Amino acid sequence: MIVEISKFISKVIITFILTNIQDVVILINFFLESAETDSLLKNQHVVLGQYLGFSTLLTLSLIGYTISYILPVKLFGFLGFLIIFFGLNGLNKLIKDLLKKRKEKRNKVQQHSENEQVMFIQFESKSIKSNEKQTCTSNIKQIIKVSLVTIANGNDNIAIYVPIFVQSKSWEIVAYAIGFLLMVGVLCLVCYCFIHFPPIFKFAQKYAHFISPFIFIALGIYILIDSKCFPWLIKVIKTGQWTIS
Repeated sequence: MIVEISKFISKVIITFILTNIQDVVILINFFLESAETDSLLKNQHVVLGQYLGFSTLLTLSLIGYTISYILPVKLFGFLGFLIIFFGLNGLNKLIKDLLKKRKEKRNKVQQHSENEQVMFIQFESKSIKSNEKQTCTSNIKQIIKVSLVTIANGNDNIAIYVPIFVQSKSWEIVAYAIGFLLMVGVLCLVCYCFIHFPPIFKFAQKYAHFISPFIFIALGIYILIDSKCFPWLIKVIKTGQWTIS
């Protein structure tokens, strides 16, 4: 009995690791972004977003064959475009910040009155941003952002979980679900501890805003290619069969 339980627990852990190893890069990137002092993304957003995204994948997997006739797994690959958008948006913000800093350096040689005006504008801008951090809408946006990236990167989760659940008993499916959700927390904790290791955390605070946009863009492109969503779309157009896997 104990041996069987140990084997089952090992199976749950191994299955989770194999299907979520790519999430390590995503979580590290999000925790890097949350390490920035002026970032709207916070640690709690990352954890809640990861749980929301994974719970969605788990729910779709539990629905099983039915969902394959409504939302084919390949369709989630197109969320790669959304991740690329996140990256481009971050890159745009990075460029604006760099231009703003360059402009501020030029303003240092101007008259004292002009410098005071610039400082007032900066202070007002920071106050607005600080207020934005506290809004419920902003929190929801950050959570949804993380969850969408998790879902986009999880098309292989559905493809693997569905046949496992179909072949499992009811109590095994419940055990899988509970085990996977516990492992999500462990994964978040490991990535958080990794990022907040003092040397890495110091590096993250200084360079995260430079690295993060490029990781999002690369991840979005990878998902578009790895999900094979374009070949699937071509087959759908040619055959008219929406349920092609």
